Amino acid sequence: MEINFPRLRSLFSTQKEWYYQNGQLIRRYKKSVYIGAGIAAALVLILAFAITFSVLKKDIVIADGERDINVSTFKSTVEEVLNEKDIVLGPDDMLVTDASLKLKDNMRIEIKRAKPVMIITQDRDILLHTTVETVGEALNEAGITLGVSYRVEPEVDTLIRDVDNIKIIKVEEEIITETETIPYENETRENPNLEKGIARVITQGREGKKEISIKVIYENGVEVERKVIEENIIQEPVAAVVEEGTKTTFVSSRGTVTRFTKAMEMIATAYDATFESTGKTPDHPQYGITRSGLRVRPGIVAVDPKVIPLGTWLYVEGYGEALAADTGGAIKGNRIDLYFESPADVAKYGKKKVKVYILDKPRYKF
Repeated sequence: MEINFPRLRSLFSTQKEWYYQNGQLIRRYKKSVYIGAGIAAALVLILAFAITFSVLKKDIVIADGERDINVSTFKSTVEEVLNEKDIVLGPDDMLVTDASLKLKDNMRIEIKRAKPVMIITQDRDILLHTTVETVGEALNEAGITLGVSYRVEPEVDTLIRDVDNIKIIKVEEEIITETETIPYENETRENPNLEKGIARVITQGREGKKEISIKVIYENGVEVERKVIEENIIQEPVAAVVEEGTKTTFVSSRGTVTRFTKAMEMIATAYDATFESTGKTPDHPQYGITRSGLRVRPGIVAVDPKVIPLGTWLYVEGYGEALAADTGGAIKGNRIDLYFESPADVAKYGKKKVKVYILDKPRYKF
């Protein structure tokens, strides 16, 4: 507001006139004097109001949780301005600034809003509304004291504003002892006097034993980790010594030196063409016919094709040269069935352990 002081002075200047009335000299002031006085009084009131307004109005900031609210107010105290702005605190919220504190210009009022945090334990869950700064302070507020066997996720110095759940994990350890076997090694030696494919155990292998100490870690009663902390051998293993043959020739019963690719030790039995051996009578169309289609005769033998392919030439110890041309329901693995002409010969042969040589000859084509 601008005040024209020369004009103001003119309004207050003394302007008077004299006149006679009823024989007396009378002094009369002009009307402008009264007008000037009224204007001056109004100006004084306006100036006083402006000064009062500027003194009573306060510009403050209300820090309400994560937001700042700029406020202009004529209220006197913190409590009054919060009521004026309808700012309500919940039962777990905190007014950091004293509610009765007198307001000042540029003052900052701080409100901490409670954050809900779930504290998860092995036995129960606790919902906490808190205004503290860190996980550790929240646990203290909830009355939870941690022993050495407990772990907290996240760590106790983590800011609570970044946390929704606090896990309290009970950590337990125990040491257990287990016994394990130590496998033995196989030591192989070549023997030129032993047929190729034949192996002889010279020394039986023996497993060793070791005692293992293991630390087992549990979290809330559930195993989460095992760690070997010590091993002690209580019995050393003994290696097995095996001789493997390299010889690839043999002398037959007729004195002939014969070459072979592999020798096998097998269980040999005998069969003939009768119903007792084959389940077929002479009037059966397949009577006397082998699996390969050849007719049975001495020197035909039945094998397991997974062990000896059909068409392989063999020499069977005590039987002579033979052709793998037949199969049988009971002939599985290292078993061989030798053909004889008569039931008497079958009965006489019985069951034997024999050495079978796979001859170094081209396979028979059926």
